[in-house]
Amino acid sequence: MNYKKILPAILGILSIAGISSCKKQFDKLLVNPNYPSASTADVDLYLNEVQLDFNSFWTSAGDYGGQLSRQQHWNGPFYRNGYTPSSFDFQWTIAYTGVLTNANAMIPLAQSQRKYVQSGIARVLKAYTVATLVDNFGDVPYSEAVLGNDNVIPKVDGGASVYAAAQSLLDSAIDDFAKPNSAPFVGNDLFYGGSKAKWTTFAKTLKLKLYMQTRLVDASAKAKIQALITENDLVNTAAQDFVFRYGTSVTAPDARHTHYASNYTNNGNGEYLSNYFMWLVTAQKYGGIPNNTTGDPRVRYYFYRQVGNYNWATSSTCPCFAKSQFGSSSFPSWYPSVPDVSPYCTVGKGYHGRDHGDNSGAPPDGNYTTAMGVYPVGGQFDAGQFKQVTSTMGGQGAGINPIWLSSYTSFLEAEAALVLGVSVPGGTPRALLSAGVNSSISKVMAFPATVNVTPDPALVPSGTQITDYVAKVLSNYDTASTDLSRLNIIMSEYYIALWGNGVESYNNLRRTGMPLGAQLAVAVPNPGLFMRSFFYPSVFVNRNSSAPPQKDPGNVANKVFWDNNPDNFIK
Repeated sequence: MNYKKILPAILGILSIAGISSCKKQFDKLLVNPNYPSASTADVDLYLNEVQLDFNSFWTSAGDYGGQLSRQQHWNGPFYRNGYTPSSFDFQWTIAYTGVLTNANAMIPLAQSQRKYVQSGIARVLKAYTVATLVDNFGDVPYSEAVLGNDNVIPKVDGGASVYAAAQSLLDSAIDDFAKPNSAPFVGNDLFYGGSKAKWTTFAKTLKLKLYMQTRLVDASAKAKIQALITENDLVNTAAQDFVFRYGTSVTAPDARHTHYASNYTNNGNGEYLSNYFMWLVTAQKYGGIPNNTTGDPRVRYYFYRQVGNYNWATSSTCPCFAKSQFGSSSFPSWYPSVPDVSPYCTVGKGYHGRDHGDNSGAPPDGNYTTAMGVYPVGGQFDAGQFKQVTSTMGGQGAGINPIWLSSYTSFLEAEAALVLGVSVPGGTPRALLSAGVNSSISKVMAFPATVNVTPDPALVPSGTQITDYVAKVLSNYDTASTDLSRLNIIMSEYYIALWGNGVESYNNLRRTGMPLGAQLAVAVPNPGLFMRSFFYPSVFVNRNSSAPPQKDPGNVANKVFWDNNPDNFIK
């Protein structure tokens, strides 16, 4: 027998068997834990992914909404080319391949395991996501969406039908939270710690929000709104606020608030705030000059100034300065009522950002521009330090996304009471306005302690300052002669309270056109029609043969179904 030939053959067979055996063992490990298959999925891992994807989606939607509503700076200069379809690719992708795909896979699995809290949470976040997709893009895929290989070219559904589906999801979520035989919650609830009561309250509040969005086009909305308000199970205390909390870790991954990461760098502030928003908060009620001593109590919490004057302003660091009220005051001839109606270039007392639609090149001003403050991004409290930002300042980024606060509920109820005549238990529109302002101020003033920031005691607003500010707001409301002007006061205070929430400021602006007199785009005399919805993302129109034609850039009004206001309603 030739062992020299037999031995290699035997070894070869064993080798192949060994490789096959190892391959089977390794195959078991070739599963991405972030995207598990249905057979190996864990409900709570799915829940983590749905929550994190939802926050990423909301953040993207809020940034674009904040820019158009003048909370943040919009580059412009024309609405038709201020964005491109690819600008919205991330928002679209994280919604469909993140939130919706994982929620759809998780819900039946959670139901089969009686994990009804988890399935309820997934339904709420899915509902918020699909409704916001409608708010941003109009008609979007829903009934044929995220079906995998069963349909890779989903058609769009009408916005009204998607809204109805969102309301149905919320009803199902409320039912889930009420089921008595639910398995004990042991998952990672990033919002409410597994509280079925708080999730139920938020779901009902979200229903109210959606009904208010449709009040212009749905004759039955008033009755639905009245029923929810009468039931009185809405977010109306700080303990019920729906917020996403960030951390301070810089790497693996960066857990800081996204705007802290861009505002607080060792090379200066990398983002422009909106001059209009800073002016509205600091100066609009005070003759156009910022009042950060006896004015709005939130000012030093909202904004952090790196400088207290404009001695640094030169033709290279601040090209527009000479035309501002602090320079020669030679404003552009076509720009109306500056600075009486809104600011131009700078705000005063060192507050400096950018005007709406200013698309000029970025000068070397990162060490002079105003940054977002301790609220909501976990930045620095403005005690007049006038120091340049650093990457370790203030709360080091441990901020929040204020997705829904109790103050928002009060303002929404005030709008409903004033415009629809809805009866709110114990609240006139004026009383609800007062409640909203007080709630917002309380939230903001209590926030630094949650991120280990101690404001200068001498600059913490006194009870008198708070009382005086609320009294000024209510006095303006009392002297208003029409419901339109009264609503403008409500929506203006709502807008101020929404700092850090561009989703609702964009919705409110399109629904009501308020605040009235918002700053116009400054770079060109005619920027075109205001963008009433976004372009369809390129990943949708370029890859889906069932997608509708891209929206006409020459008619970016492209209103969503609940917006029946005139095309030129907003400038």
